[in-house]
Amino acid sequence: MSDGLSFDYIGKLIRSYRSAECTSLQALADRSGVSRSMIAQIESGQTVPTIAVLAKLAEAMNYELATLVQPPERALNISTSRAAKDNIISKVDSPFTCHILKKQSGLFTTEIYQFYFNEAGKTSFSANVRGSVKHLWLQQGKLDIYVAGNKISAQQNCLTTFNANIPHRLESRSEPLAKGLFFVVY
Repeated sequence: MSDGLSFDYIGKLIRSYRSAECTSLQALADRSGVSRSMIAQIESGQTVPTIAVLAKLAEAMNYELATLVQPPERALNISTSRAAKDNIISKVDSPFTCHILKKQSGLFTTEIYQFYFNEAGKTSFSANVRGSVKHLWLQQGKLDIYVAGNKISAQQNCLTTFNANIPHRLESRSEPLAKGLFFVVY
């Protein structure tokens, strides 16, 4: 390990894979063509594998090679979000407060929101983009969802899913007021 670089994360990733899959050193060695002792040395940080060895292990583990060679802080893609003043997207005078927690684009775009009613009332949503679906998790309270004239009474600790490319509204008219999360996927 020249220049003080550490590749211990590779060994930890391989060991965590084997643990999660209940796979022995020998079973991984048989699938990959890499010797059992070499895998043990990689897991314990005693040796840094060549790219050829990593390629064999990645294939046997059904991983992309990049998964094995990326440092964990990039490979794990961990982030934390919380409701704060700077991520409120609802109107100031609304009885409804909504925080955007995450928006991630890829094959599908996913937006994650936390919401709660400050007082009894309603809020309306215009149609989301074509093909979008809203998944609403009611954590507490009472909530009615109106979609195309249909009333859906959301149940506490249940997920309600509906077509979000139709204008819709949420109403919380009595105590306890509604609080939860919703996810928009398109």
